[in-house]
Amino acid sequence: MTAGGDASGQRVDRAFWRGFPALLLAFAVAQLMQQIDVGMLARVDPQAPAAYVLLLRIAVADLVAMMAFGAVASVTIAQAARDGDPGPTIRRALGLAAILGAGLGGLGLVLYGPAARAIVGPDGPAALVAAAVPWFAAAAPLRLVNAGAAFALHATGAGGVVVRWKLGELVGKAALNGLFLFVLDGGFVGCFVAGLLLNLLSVGWVLRYLRRTQGGGLGWPGRRWALDLLRKTAWEAQRVASGQILALATVTLFASPLIGAADPGRFNAFAAGSVLATLVFAPFVAFLRFLAMRFAGRPASDVAALAGVLWRRGAPVALALAALLILSGDWLGAALYGQSGPWWSGLVTALSLSLPIRLAANILRAASQASGAFAQVARIDGLLGWGVGGPLILLGLRWNLPAVAYAHLVVPEALALLWLWRRWAAVNGRGWPLGWPLRRVGRAAR
Repeated sequence: MTAGGDASGQRVDRAFWRGFPALLLAFAVAQLMQQIDVGMLARVDPQAPAAYVLLLRIAVADLVAMMAFGAVASVTIAQAARDGDPGPTIRRALGLAAILGAGLGGLGLVLYGPAARAIVGPDGPAALVAAAVPWFAAAAPLRLVNAGAAFALHATGAGGVVVRWKLGELVGKAALNGLFLFVLDGGFVGCFVAGLLLNLLSVGWVLRYLRRTQGGGLGWPGRRWALDLLRKTAWEAQRVASGQILALATVTLFASPLIGAADPGRFNAFAAGSVLATLVFAPFVAFLRFLAMRFAGRPASDVAALAGVLWRRGAPVALALAALLILSGDWLGAALYGQSGPWWSGLVTALSLSLPIRLAANILRAASQASGAFAQVARIDGLLGWGVGGPLILLGLRWNLPAVAYAHLVVPEALALLWLWRRWAAVNGRGWPLGWPLRRVGRAAR
């Protein structure tokens, strides 16, 4: 299968993968920017890193909105680009991003300060958060437009531009932090003033670039178009938020001394393993977003052919990564995380077993989202995560069985894969798109 949609489905050429390394690198750069903030704030005030993380955790609505809106807008823009005229869609999407961001900013002004005081008390980190909230909230529309513009560039094949742009932001953030934190003595608030200024400059530049190259920019979204996109965004936001809340609940359960044996090693192993899981799963998240854009606008026959090729080529890579992770798990635990024992090894094993299943499921998630079925994917993931994963965690902790508790990484994903398969066959009237050996499992599930 070529990038142009060769129906033979016999190969995926280099053109198809153009943009994936850029998308993956852009994900990494976003994480590095937070590391810069935390590292520089630690030199200003010992309480500043805790306040920074506290604000980011409270502002989970911002994170969910950026992830969900970016996912939906990227698919919509990719389809418009395939039709030959992405400019109007980009203008509508970025206009809607600005409106949605303004609403998030207003929410932040009202809620984030009181939420910080409710969590840690009125002094210390909460006082720092309250002082920074106006600047953080003012940047909310710019952050959402920034994220939407980045996805628009990825969707139109300009991933290299995004990488250069985001690397420039990385340097600019370090420079502005240095100016406001150490030269102007702005303290904790200075980091967020720097962020507002950086986003203002960055959004100004990218809007000019989009106008010049894609006919994009800021525009009025229109009521009907905006409502359709918001409906899809709400479903994707529900899926993302459900995962975030489930992750928080899982941390709480593992840390609770009231469930199962009171073993501090259990929580330490899980916390360290969560850091490893975030690293291992990051390429799979980028792969999902990339495929959803690549599949957008293609007929079901082409998507099915592509899915089969991608699975046959990707399965050996996922299996090799899983084997490497299992073989190196004890070394990683001892050398990098200071962990050992059944709660660590059990997590590494479950994480490894989930990788080929996650690969296959994400291919089908991407195919469904590319056709606009964000609601169906959200329902599947939410129901299985809470209805199957949650009870497995509770039982595993109560019985002190790591294999049962960590099955929440494998069993819901395997069931999601089968459910997505069945949905694909029902909607498209076609057989399983991933091919042998999983086709036999699909037949058995019907």
